[in-house]
Amino acid sequence: MTDTDVKVKENQELKDPTIADAGSNPFAAAPSSKKMLTLIGIYACLVATIIQSATASTLLPIAAADIGGLDIYSMANNVSGVVGVVSMPLWGYIAAKSPNLKRSLFFWSMIAGVVCLFGRAMAPDMITLIAVSVFWGFPSAGIYVVGYSMIRDMYDAKQAGTYLGICVTFQSVAMLVGPVAGGFIMDAWSWRALCVIMGVLLTLGALLVFFGVKVTKEQAASMATSSGSFDISGALAVAIFLGCLICGLSLGTTLLPFGGIGSNIVIIVAVAALIWLIVVIRSKKDAAFIPLSALKDRNTIAFTLANFFSNFAQMAVFFFLPMYVLTVIGLSAAEAGLTTTMMSIAGLFMGPIYGRMIGKQMSAKTVLSISAIIRFVVVIALMAICAPDANIFIIYAIMFVAGFYNSASATSFSSGPQIQLNENLRVQGNSIIQVGQNFGGAVGTAAFSLVLASMGIVDGMPVALILAAIAAVIVLICSVMLKKVSKD
Repeated sequence: MTDTDVKVKENQELKDPTIADAGSNPFAAAPSSKKMLTLIGIYACLVATIIQSATASTLLPIAAADIGGLDIYSMANNVSGVVGVVSMPLWGYIAAKSPNLKRSLFFWSMIAGVVCLFGRAMAPDMITLIAVSVFWGFPSAGIYVVGYSMIRDMYDAKQAGTYLGICVTFQSVAMLVGPVAGGFIMDAWSWRALCVIMGVLLTLGALLVFFGVKVTKEQAASMATSSGSFDISGALAVAIFLGCLICGLSLGTTLLPFGGIGSNIVIIVAVAALIWLIVVIRSKKDAAFIPLSALKDRNTIAFTLANFFSNFAQMAVFFFLPMYVLTVIGLSAAEAGLTTTMMSIAGLFMGPIYGRMIGKQMSAKTVLSISAIIRFVVVIALMAICAPDANIFIIYAIMFVAGFYNSASATSFSSGPQIQLNENLRVQGNSIIQVGQNFGGAVGTAAFSLVLASMGIVDGMPVALILAAIAAVIVLICSVMLKKVSKD
């Protein structure tokens, strides 16, 4: 190499310090244009998946009325939920062992979602629609475990915090626009057309990521966790435990009634798998499918518990409030739906602000505490105001305020783990944390279904709100448990 070449290289490293660090983090050293392609692709896929989720409660009943299966259509969400929860730790394991596979893992996760959406669009009956819905479990693992990790890999803590906060903005946009636009498409064309449109959007996002940042195995070798054979026994234990537990909880009021033989068998198998998993982890330690060091890490446990109880509490509002407005106060479906829509407004602008706070402080403690405190205040306010003669505009105002805890919570679990977990635990630790999201929602749905069934909407809502308030206090305790990690 000539003296001129050396000087040119030195000047390049001065202009872009990440080039000098390419050996340790090739994602950060990638060209800005490639990183932006990946970032936009992740955002596009996030919007598509959120719109799908936001319209599923309308699309599936409409599809069932068209092709039959009104008594079983809810299984479409159940099967995808189970696959999503089980695939999160698996995707975390693969991404941690082979960081160079993150791009491919994300891409094929989205393609699995595309298969589901186009499969639904062509489904001749509900059995087929439910069967292809198995594939919808993979996009959530692809985004929340792999996609968020890729954003953190490409940028430093402050930038990543902001970009991950923008994820909440796009989620809010999708929650606001999705139900209205999706309803218009289904009215103007059909539910099949909506599936095709979402499939096209998901494909475009996947292609952007595919042509974005690409690293080789050799380049990413320093980022990989210690090598070792795949922990098959641990993976099976996780799959059986989570699969049986989620099925038992989500089907407890339908196909597998709580207390029945089927429900008891499923729960017994789940407990047996959990015991098996504990034995495997104690035996294999950090070589286990879920490494022992991740379970011993205080931040991982605090985030996981907080994510669980945040989503558990969220179900109280989503499950009871629209129904209360519709059946007790006696207003229209549109007016009832506006109660939860109001929660999305704050996320349009607060996500990046919260994300930058997390990146700047190198901790989600403040933002997560804000979410817990506002949630507690909102729940108490709803308990005080909800009555048959309640003013709907006061409820709307309260739910607008609720949007500030909703966006703070979402940002805490998108940005927080990527900023506050040690690098060697970041991917697999985050995969455990994200399981808390689906698991909390499933447990909350099951719990509040029982409250509704046994007490009714009027007497049951105060009980649900009390449980949500208790969950908010637990989240606040979890936020206090978080500790800072050393700066990048």
